[in-house]
Amino acid sequence: MNKKNKKSGFTLVELLVVLVILMVIGTIAVQNFSGEEDKAKVKATKASFTQIETALERYKLDVGNYPSEDEGLLALMQAPEGDEGNWAGKYLSKQKSILDAWGIDYLYSMPGPDGEAYEIASFGADGEEGGEKFNADLSNLDE
Repeated sequence: MNKKNKKSGFTLVELLVVLVILMVIGTIAVQNFSGEEDKAKVKATKASFTQIETALERYKLDVGNYPSEDEGLLALMQAPEGDEGNWAGKYLSKQKSILDAWGIDYLYSMPGPDGEAYEIASFGADGEEGGEKFNADLSNLDE
């Protein structure tokens, strides 16, 4: 047989082997990065507690007390009825500042548990009380 007539290329088996290898690599990559977004959201939610706590302290300095549970964290963005004279806000500039990283309103309790002045909480990724990992409840009182 003449070398010039011999055709070069990939066989179907070689292509299938390459596809299987790529699928295995892709599966491993997806498994390694699948929890990264939720990890980032947990960190962002915990970091936002500090921002809200600062706004609450500034509110208290101006008004003389923390917002009531009925007024909620919305009092940091618009003056509650009766407090307009002392209210010097906006203490938070964006509406999404009172939403956790999953887009759910923070829970605001005043007074907080165990004699704390207040508690800011999030139910985590699932938006329901309890849970583990990314679905666990988060609070500004957690250490």
